[in-house]
Amino acid sequence: LDKTKTVFISGCRATKCDCFKGAISRTDAESLLRLCKEASYLVRNSETSKNDFSLSLKSSQGFMHMKLSRTKDNKYVLGQNSCLFDSVPEIIHFYSSRKLPIKGAEHMSLLYPVAIRTL
Repeated sequence: LDKTKTVFISGCRATKCDCFKGAISRTDAESLLRLCKEASYLVRNSETSKNDFSLSLKSSQGFMHMKLSRTKDNKYVLGQNSCLFDSVPEIIHFYSSRKLPIKGAEHMSLLYPVAIRTL
C-alpha cells in the first residue's frame, strides 16, 4: 500500500485515472478509504474478473464495491444500470456530478478521489 505509483488503465485510450490504485484487495481499499470522508472513492483491478475494474466507495453505511465492466464492444459500464462509456475516467467524470445508478448509493456522487502518491 505504501508504494503506490501513478499508472495508466489499459484500454482507456491512454487516459490517466488519478484514483487508480492497481491490484489492491477489497480489504486494502477499505483501509485506504477508512480515514477518508463520505463519497471518497478509488478504482482498482477487479479481484474476480481480470479485464474489469472495481470502484470502491465510502458511504455513510460503510464501504461499497461496484464492478466497472468492459463490454464486448470495448465500452465500460458501472454495475448493471449505467450508460456505456468509452473509458473508466469518463465514468468517474460523469458520476462526479450525477447520482450513482447503484442500489444503496442512489443519493451519492463520486466526490473525493483517494489521491495517489507518486514514487
